This record gives sequence, structure tokens and C-alpha cells, in this order.
Amino acid sequence: MRFKEKVVFVTGGTRGLGKAMVEAFLGEGARVGVNGRRREAVAKFEEEFRGKAVKAYVADVTDYPAMETVAQGVAEEWGGVDILINNAGIVNPLVPSEKIKKEDFDRVIEVNLKGAFYATQIFGRGMIERGSGRIISISSQVALFGEKGFLPYALGKAGLQTMTRNLASEWSRFGVTLCCVAPGFIAGGMNEALLKRQHLVDFLSKKTPLGRMGTVGELVATMLFLASKEAQYINGETIVMDGGMTGYSAEPLLEAITKGK
Repeated sequence: MRFKEKVVFVTGGTRGLGKAMVEAFLGEGARVGVNGRRREAVAKFEEEFRGKAVKAYVADVTDYPAMETVAQGVAEEWGGVDILINNAGIVNPLVPSEKIKKEDFDRVIEVNLKGAFYATQIFGRGMIERGSGRIISISSQVALFGEKGFLPYALGKAGLQTMTRNLASEWSRFGVTLCCVAPGFIAGGMNEALLKRQHLVDFLSKKTPLGRMGTVGELVATMLFLASKEAQYINGETIVMDGGMTGYSAEPLLEAITKGK
């Protein structure tokens, strides 16, 4: 029980990878809070986790006052958050950069970067007051070198890495440490739809020296380790877990998606 009596908050934790993290932290003794922007999804999540040490809130990470209300609710319920997981994220429609719509660009940056900062600042203030805390943000391998069609997503995820480094230099003196995880393509979460298209699974697998996509379990295990006391000296860093594919690509993903239509 690595997180017995610890309070964890997972943004966007009502489904996908966030939900898998919730289950894992609960299994390690934590109390877990989540937010989701769709009321029906939050209600479904609450029903599934009824009777467990979970609190779910309807709030969009881009709504600063709503997230402040969430943080206040968690503090009243459990006394504050020990570990924040910035998991909420979306991907832009995959088109060449000259065809990106302003509204799509803005929404991705709002959710993936600004929303993560809002949660970090709001929950981070409480951590600073208490003199301890851990913040882990989900970035992406795409943020390191880019990928055709993914510009807004790559920009937002790259910003998380810079935020992590910057805040580690500012907040470590308060006992608050931060790190980032940059996964490659994981067989789950927002990639769920890709798994139904075998040519994409084959393509993504070939991009990786290991010859396969990463698993949800592997990502969750990495998150649990980075949140544990054994990893506290990992501070300000981005941990890349992509099976070794960083830095090369034989064929842009956008081409493979288009080819399969």
C-alpha cells in the first residue's frame, strides 16, 4: 500500500488512461478525486466506483473558477491533495499545419496546456502551504520532435515539459516536486479507436524497436513509481517511455491514416 492515506487527484480521470490510474492508486490505498466535463460521464464513473474512496466533480480543466471550487471540495473532504496527475488532454484533428482551424488550435492549447497549468497552480498552492506535494503531467513523445498533423498537440505537450522544469526550480524549496511522462503510442485511452484499424496498429508497432505499442499497464506502473517516495529525486525531468522510437519515423502517421481510408 504505497499510497495509504494519500490524496490523489487525476484530471480527466473518469475514463480511459485516467480511469486506469484511478483504479491503480485506489489499489495502493489512496483516496482519489477526479474531474470530468461531461455530467453523464461523471455520473457513470460515480456509479462504478460507489462505496470506494473516490470523489468525482463536474468541471472542465479550462474553467478556472470551477477548478478552484473542485480544489476547495477536495480540501473540505480530505484535507488537500498530495499528488496531482495532469492527465486531461485532447488531440487536434489530424491535418497539415496550414489547414488547422483556429478553433481547433485554441481548444487543444486551452485543455492540454492552460488547463494543466490551472490545475497545477490551484492545487499547487495548497501543497506549498502544507510544505509537500508531487505533480506529474502527461506529455507525449510527439512533443520532443513533432509529428506531421499534430502541431497543436505537440506544442501543448511540449509546454508541459517546460512548465515542469520551470516550476521544479521555483517550488522545490517548498517541498513540491514535479515531473513529466512522455509516452509513445499506448494501446488504450485516446488511441482506443486506432486499435480497430489493424494497418495503424501495424504501422505504430513498426515505428518502435520493441515492435509493439505500449500497454496501459506499463504507463500506469510508470505513474505509480514516479508518484512514490522512491522517485522523489526525479524532479523537473521528463521521462520518455516510447519503446525506443524517439527520434525517427519512416513514414508520418498522417499518411498512414489517410492511406487506410
